[in-house]
Amino acid sequence: MSKMVRWALILLVLLPLMGCRISLLHLNEDKDTLTFVVRADSDWQDTGIQVKPGMRVRIRQVSGLWSPWSGSTYDAVGSGGDPHCDCNVAEGISHAALIGKVGNSQPFYVGRDFDQHLGERGTLYLRINDTHLQDNAGALEVVIEVER
Repeated sequence: MSKMVRWALILLVLLPLMGCRISLLHLNEDKDTLTFVVRADSDWQDTGIQVKPGMRVRIRQVSGLWSPWSGSTYDAVGSGGDPHCDCNVAEGISHAALIGKVGNSQPFYVGRDFDQHLGERGTLYLRINDTHLQDNAGALEVVIEVER
């Protein structure tokens, strides 16, 4: 046994005893993971993920900010503001929030951390909740996990 392997085994035993948590990589054949960038100046963006009824979909914002107009930046929660403004794609949802839809279904709020079993079939799309895209800037990076 090489010296490096021996030290690695010793650390694997000692670190948990010292209170350190070890996270081992677990590959799951029943889950697909994708990193995707959602642009603020683009309409519905095709993630390439095909959803079937009952599938669990998790979407988490990992970085980035965007703006529905110059001068302010927001994360996936959006600006708040009037959720019934005609500048929103999805009424009742925070302006500039991250929203999604499956196929031609109704848009839904994604925000910073979405985790649901979806009932629709089709392609998963994401976008900013804003109808005036020409003055938008920035992007959000999200991680999408889909359990098959």
